[in-house]
Amino acid sequence: MAAARFAGVPRRAAQSSSSSSQAPLDEPPPPALTPEQVGLCREALEYFEGMCGRPEAMSDEFRRLQDTRHELMRSSNEARNAANREKNRYIDVIPFDTTRVRLKRSTTSQTSSNDYINASFIKVTEDNRVAKFISTQGPLAKTFDDFWEMVYEYQCPVIVMLTQFDSLKCDEYLPLRKQREAYGKYNVKITNAKRDSHQLWLRDVMVQCNESSRVHSVRHIEYPDWPDHGVPTNTDAVRQIRKWLQNTPMEHPIVVHCSAGIGRTGAYITIHSTIERLLLGDKSSYHLDETVKTLRTQRVGMVQTEKQYMFCYRAIADELKDLLESNR
Repeated sequence: MAAARFAGVPRRAAQSSSSSSQAPLDEPPPPALTPEQVGLCREALEYFEGMCGRPEAMSDEFRRLQDTRHELMRSSNEARNAANREKNRYIDVIPFDTTRVRLKRSTTSQTSSNDYINASFIKVTEDNRVAKFISTQGPLAKTFDDFWEMVYEYQCPVIVMLTQFDSLKCDEYLPLRKQREAYGKYNVKITNAKRDSHQLWLRDVMVQCNESSRVHSVRHIEYPDWPDHGVPTNTDAVRQIRKWLQNTPMEHPIVVHCSAGIGRTGAYITIHSTIERLLLGDKSSYHLDETVKTLRTQRVGMVQTEKQYMFCYRAIADELKDLLESNR
């Protein structure tokens, strides 16, 4: 497929601490597949490569998805509440009441004492061997403490950021310059930051609540070069994120966000979960339209554009090829 090229805002240099390093990290080791998994990958690769060679079929699938998007809508009364509207980055991207993430009520929150955050629980399948996610918007300055409360309360092991720090798209919710910052009652410290060979920033972050002795560790992975509403020029960096996450425990949800938390975020969750399901022998994962439909019943508009949808097919095919190549 023809990929859109990105000529975005130059990246801001904010990695000036001694805890940061420009030395590329070693690549994560490829997983060792069983003979059964090798067979599953070969079979799946034939299907996904076949779809990549039929752009009209992918377009038709996405068009049908768009035709049914209104049928998947759910109520969003809490997000529309007057007390919560200013917490939404976009007025038309709000969580459903049934799948929204609820914070514990806190009188010390800088935003308010209610439990609202613009974030949604995402579960592609009931199989506990497949990752669970929280899809959320790029935090606003006024919701930083809510964001860190969510990460801390739900013990999220990883934050995947698929955008740039930019006041219009995603405010700077990490202490990139000072390495340590208090966000409401949450103290956040970056203990290490390195860039890998795919230009992903990997940061180790410690989060502690003033009201608890528990310290929560979270890995922050930033991919700033995925254009809004578009796709990267190749699938390498996106697939590299999944490789860094391949040994992440499944007990707690992975946080994924871009700006609105639906387009790039939906595409990444589709790619990540489909690879996991294929390796488990779940052949229903071939049907990306059904996967996206499932996502859209949990958060509005997941996978926004046809290019993003086609990119999912390409990334899955490329990852299957890599898995087979590394297990020859």
